[in-house]
Amino acid sequence: MRIRKKLKRSTKQYLIVAIICIVVIGGAAVFTSLLITSQIKEEYEAQLNKAYQEMERNRHRVYVAIADIKAGDYIRKEDIEERLVYTSQPEETYQKVLEGGETALVDISAGTQILHSMLTKNQVSSELRELEFNVINISSNISSNDTVDVRISYPNGESYVVLSKKIVRGISPETAVCYFWLDEEELLRMSAAIVDAVLYSGAELTITKYIEPSIQEASVVNYVPSLSILSLLESDPNIVERCSQELNKEIRKALENRLAESMELDVSEINWDIHPNKPIPPDAPLTDLSALNRQEENIHANE
Repeated sequence: MRIRKKLKRSTKQYLIVAIICIVVIGGAAVFTSLLITSQIKEEYEAQLNKAYQEMERNRHRVYVAIADIKAGDYIRKEDIEERLVYTSQPEETYQKVLEGGETALVDISAGTQILHSMLTKNQVSSELRELEFNVINISSNISSNDTVDVRISYPNGESYVVLSKKIVRGISPETAVCYFWLDEEELLRMSAAIVDAVLYSGAELTITKYIEPSIQEASVVNYVPSLSILSLLESDPNIVERCSQELNKEIRKALENRLAESMELDVSEINWDIHPNKPIPPDAPLTDLSALNRQEENIHANE
């Protein structure tokens, strides 16, 4: 009986000890799980807060193009809109304020966020005027808003820059007409170059195009009008118009000849009313180009 009672007591004790161990171990496991879960939760919350703060730092209100904008175009309100975007670019790289008068340095496609480096503040001088020219040989790769140099090329191969890094404000290749914004000094150089191109047989005004005008430096203007041409411009206000007509006839004749060649037409009998340009010494005043026409007519009459 005693042995049986001892066995009962020891079994009960073992059960109690086992239950206590299970409770302690289970409690420790639950506590450890809760602790680990809490730590993981805190880590995730910290990461989420960090990501949220990063998103807040990268959230900016910027201008976005809603239409294609060509280089040289003015930025119009209908071509852009302000949007809230997320970007890692520094805020100072974006154009935050548009006061009017900004022009695009590069082509901006629709949907592009407008950066400060894409625009320039184009202050229009009170001296600027839009002028039409029909005396320049325009190559087929030139279009509106291209940035170009206007050069004068002489028969001996020399070439000088008359206008540097000018934007073509408009162009009509069919009529060889183009438009530039010029100030008084540029207009004087261009007028002198037009007269120069008529005085020297074979001289012509041409255009060269910039490939990347936003990063390419402007050419140095190295055309200097001679004193005789400046004196001629001063003494005869109509000389530029007459020289422009002569150059335009030459350009138009070349255009018609190209068209005739492509159409296989004979234009040899057409009277272009063009008289060969005769080289004239720079110091010889030219007050009336019509005198050349009369001399040519007299020669033909004598023949």
